[in-house]
Amino acid sequence: MAGRIRQIFATSSKSDKAKKILDQPDTVANRFNAPTEGGVRTQAQSTGDTGQVQATAIVTQVDTAINAVTDVLGVVNDARALHTARKGRKGVGPESHKPRKDMRGKPLGLAQNVGMVGGDATGMANAAVRNAGQLGGVAALGEATGAFSMFYSTVIAARDSTVIWKTYNKNRALKGLAEGPSGETSGNEGRLQDVRDRLGEVQQQTARAGAAREQGDDQSDVVAAEVSTAAAELGEGVLDLNQQLHAELAQIIQYARHKQHTKMGKRIASLGGNTVRTAGGGLAIAAAAGAIAGPAAPAVAGTAAALLVSGALYKGARAGSNRYVAARHPDRWARPTPAQAEAGTDGPEAAAPEPAARRDALKEFFKVTKSVQQGERHFMAQKLYALAAGPDVPASRNAPDGVRDSARALLEVLKAGPTQHKQSPEEWAASLNDPAQQSAWEKEITNQLSSA
Repeated sequence: MAGRIRQIFATSSKSDKAKKILDQPDTVANRFNAPTEGGVRTQAQSTGDTGQVQATAIVTQVDTAINAVTDVLGVVNDARALHTARKGRKGVGPESHKPRKDMRGKPLGLAQNVGMVGGDATGMANAAVRNAGQLGGVAALGEATGAFSMFYSTVIAARDSTVIWKTYNKNRALKGLAEGPSGETSGNEGRLQDVRDRLGEVQQQTARAGAAREQGDDQSDVVAAEVSTAAAELGEGVLDLNQQLHAELAQIIQYARHKQHTKMGKRIASLGGNTVRTAGGGLAIAAAAGAIAGPAAPAVAGTAAALLVSGALYKGARAGSNRYVAARHPDRWARPTPAQAEAGTDGPEAAAPEPAARRDALKEFFKVTKSVQQGERHFMAQKLYALAAGPDVPASRNAPDGVRDSARALLEVLKAGPTQHKQSPEEWAASLNDPAQQSAWEKEITNQLSSA
């Protein structure tokens, strides 16, 4: 049995997938069944309805068992992530940021999930006692369940408060960037790579025209005038293409701010729900000790569940929508630049997948364990990297220095700067200019644009 368990959880993908599957019934059990069951049980206990109390106890045992499995998976995943973070925390470069971040956050996440498992265990035990005929349950078990609820709710609320403050500051910094010279947006047709390719061609033509103009002494006045006119037109073309790239950057900043607003909204809802749930845990302890009676504790639990379910519903709907769009409209967020594997090759780019039928796209909506490989966030991260990377990277070869400097300033605001990667500014710039690190950088920027 132990060997089988190790096999099941041998890789993070298996336990992550199992948790994603169980998160759906877990949400129903925690946010809908539990508050309803608490109110029904309180009413049944006040009227001495033994059958109703036992019925709610059975529901509680089933729901709490689902919660327990999900929370144990959370412990397994956090423990594995913490172990991986310890091994990678001393690295440098884009792949080293996440391990150091996990070293700060995963210990609290692990403690939170351990507290949830403890609450599940005492809750199941108390439900079993009620199901056996002791309608009031065991006071010590009820108090322990309330204490565990207060503990992990407080941990989550503390983590939410920290994230809200950091997100608020990041959004203020992004707003400052948006108010700068690149804050104006304009229409931008075509792929980002096409714009930079045209810019490179125009720059080459400008250089040739400049060389021709320097030789104007040996030319007729008519030829010299034509050369000057062509140079002026090419200069206007360079300015126009530069403005398009600045507009691209402004759109990325706008998207980043949107993600920060979403993140604050979700965390504020979570903070409110867990603050109320902490109070509910205190009421549960008082109710188990006989200090209070009536529906106060279930009512508070229901209020907390209502606040918390909003985040769960939004997350589920948003993820499903992303999967639908990826299947139905695969070209909407197609890569704007060549991938690392395509860079420097003369072969044709990989053909875009065919759009799925509406029925098949709807099936993708409900595939909760499937992640989108190329969505809007990936699209924006790839564009930002292409604007920030150095001239040695094919995707960024023709980016003007001014645009590149602005893009790198945005990376620093997004917490993807040299400080987060344990690098000097020169090492950080060299890392951005390394074509072999394109995939790593795009992944890092995608993580920093997340609203999770």
